[in-house]
Amino acid sequence: MALQSHSSENKEESDEEVPFFPNVLLAEVSLAIAVVGLLSIFVSLFPLKLGEKFDLMNPPSILEPEWYFMGVYQFLKTQSVEPLYGIVLMTGLGIFLVLVPFIDRGAERRPWRRPLFTAFAFFAIVQFLALTIYGYLSPGQVGTFANSRFTTAVFLTNLIAFGLIAFVLIVNRRITRGADP
Repeated sequence: MALQSHSSENKEESDEEVPFFPNVLLAEVSLAIAVVGLLSIFVSLFPLKLGEKFDLMNPPSILEPEWYFMGVYQFLKTQSVEPLYGIVLMTGLGIFLVLVPFIDRGAERRPWRRPLFTAFAFFAIVQFLALTIYGYLSPGQVGTFANSRFTTAVFLTNLIAFGLIAFVLIVNRRITRGADP
């Protein structure tokens, strides 16, 4: 009987709502101030030097985009991909990513219980990272399947991506059968 009264007291305490103002807002503002303070400390201790000033009369021989565009840039530089088809494919991928919340309307939010979209996400992330890394390791070069390094990189990337897809599907199968992953 004592256990029941104790558990009911804990339940009553956990059901109490914490008011947003001032409790939650104060916690969020203090966290934001702490992050800005840490950022200021790191910026002052480790300043980032600017690159060379651009000279219009002597431009660099190889122009490369920033890291967040490097995967797309390397994909467009691949020899067997026509630029128009690459742009259409990247635009379609972007539109698909915007529409994913409207396509996948399931109530489940755990990634292992949504194997199709989790597998697709793993595949896209691995491909993007591999193209970004390859783009930085081979500046100014066009990716061609006649190049053994490029072919090996594409093969290994696809092997890793399909391995991750198989892992997601195996974990999903174990979860749906009731076994722990």
